[in-house]
Amino acid sequence: MQKKYLLLVVLMLVFKANLTAQSKLHFGSIDSLFAYAEKNSAVIKSGSEQALLAKWTRLAALGNTVNLRSPIYANYTYNTELPVNYIPAEVFGGPEGTVKALSFGQTYVSAYGFTPQIDIINPSAWARVKSASVNEKLTETTNLISKKNLLESIAAAYFNIASLQKQLDVVKDNLTAADSIFKITGNKFNEGIIREQDKNNAEINFLTVKDKMNQVNLSLQQQYNALKLLCEIPESTVLSITNTSSEIKAIGTAGSKSDLLERQQNLQMAYLKSELKSSRLLSFAPTVSLLFNQAWQVNSNTSFFDANSNRFGTQYIGLKVSAPFPFDVNRLTQNYTTKINYTLAKINNEHTKLQNQTNNAQLDLDFEKAQSGYNSAKKIAALKELNYQKSLNQYVAGILSTENLLLSFTDNLNSRLIFLSAEALLNFTQSKISINNIVQ
Repeated sequence: MQKKYLLLVVLMLVFKANLTAQSKLHFGSIDSLFAYAEKNSAVIKSGSEQALLAKWTRLAALGNTVNLRSPIYANYTYNTELPVNYIPAEVFGGPEGTVKALSFGQTYVSAYGFTPQIDIINPSAWARVKSASVNEKLTETTNLISKKNLLESIAAAYFNIASLQKQLDVVKDNLTAADSIFKITGNKFNEGIIREQDKNNAEINFLTVKDKMNQVNLSLQQQYNALKLLCEIPESTVLSITNTSSEIKAIGTAGSKSDLLERQQNLQMAYLKSELKSSRLLSFAPTVSLLFNQAWQVNSNTSFFDANSNRFGTQYIGLKVSAPFPFDVNRLTQNYTTKINYTLAKINNEHTKLQNQTNNAQLDLDFEKAQSGYNSAKKIAALKELNYQKSLNQYVAGILSTENLLLSFTDNLNSRLIFLSAEALLNFTQSKISINNIVQ
């Protein structure tokens, strides 16, 4: 019993350890996060299903160009009363001008056969193939745009988390420094060197930094939640991000060169043009079909499956021409609707082309702006740090007021936080350009 109990405890511990391992996720780089999102994101999965649907639509349109069909039929008729026909009596030797009532037919009649047909001329179906092919490419491009937007959102959350983690470390260090300043001012106040207001201001500074630490920590949790939602990570999963490298590297002079929006609009216009052609042909173009018929009939007065019954077959081959009624209101309305949509697509095409070019230029400007802000913030942070250290030494030596020390402390803290935000922005804009250039 003791061995069984021990084995049960071990199994429970192993099971608990597995659950703990399964509920943790760690990413050490943005590329690993992208790889996870591409496997698990609902946006990516939905796009894959949409692409598969577009593919099958194209294959179905290709099959409909011949529209092979072979209806099979079987009829079993039991004539409870045969029809009566009047035949001139003189046929049977009767008086001229009189008729004789006779019943013709069989009591049990079975008829079965099949009529295969294939379209040999079907202009509207041919046009539908091109439309479906363009739609498949349009779906692929739309999926790429969705993927690009998803990766950009993930990159924003990732670099925000990396920045907030660094900010949290900075604020924690400054909280320790603020506590030290508060203790120093307390000692100076007890010695009668400074006023009570100075001691109070030092305590206010400590509480402010403590609240800032809480705010940064809450913002960090919000970004983690946003990242979980983007990557389809369960809310209960413990997610951790580490960013050991600065991520900042030269991107060259090529800049952003994405053309997805322009390509999407061109495909949208081509798709609507194909739909318009298909709709017009469907409304007016005839369809020529080759058909064949093979049928058999079995007649009997005994039963449906009488072995001695009369059996005979028929067969024919021919062409069938079918044309739509030219004044079908629904089809005419569809034609006009498709034509209007195509005209709108033509109007939007030039605007989208301009928008695509402007977006690329804007990304390049955003990077230049972020890079300039990063360089300035880095220099300012270093100078503010130097000023704070000198101010602290002067305050300890008694040659600087508490007010000026706290002002220098706040400036130093803010400059370091601004620098980390500028670093995150530069990383994000650089990553955004890379995403735009890679997802094509």
